[in-house]
Amino acid sequence: MMTWWNKHPILLTMLVLALGWGFVLAVQLVFGDSFDEAAVSATFWVICVAAVWYVFLRRRKKTEQRLADAGQVLMYLRYPDSRPGSLSGIWNMGVATLAPRTLHFQPSVYDNLEPSGRAVVLTGLEVASPPRSLNRQDKKHVPQFLFQAMTLSSDAGTIEVAASPATLEKVRQSVIAPPAEN
Repeated sequence: MMTWWNKHPILLTMLVLALGWGFVLAVQLVFGDSFDEAAVSATFWVICVAAVWYVFLRRRKKTEQRLADAGQVLMYLRYPDSRPGSLSGIWNMGVATLAPRTLHFQPSVYDNLEPSGRAVVLTGLEVASPPRSLNRQDKKHVPQFLFQAMTLSSDAGTIEVAASPATLEKVRQSVIAPPAEN
């Protein structure tokens, strides 16, 4: 199913909008609106949702392209072995630049990825676990759809990164790559 979603996003969007239109139409009819009023209301709802969805997807694609052009990726990072209650234990959104066995992570905020805080360079990375789905608690801090998490060990200790499956594969490839020789 997920491969179908990735291959046919426009068809999926149309299907979701058609189902939403039918649902709104049915609810309006149940509450006593005439068919004409219900159809207009459902159509207006679908147009509004489609416009918001279009703007969201366009902005996301522009951000992904900007990061790809700079050789960077969007990811979340946390330190699972930090003290209870520490801010290091929650997921921090940021932009990462990958190098062999090294990850340069710049925390950032907002959808324009404005830098916040100091950058961290993690070295000596090794994959400690395969990618896994985010649990319910993780999804409170990582709102992106279909993101997964992976545990890495580094010179600074255990870290977890959450990103799209494609980004996690890039991380895995950079971690297993031999270090660059000088």
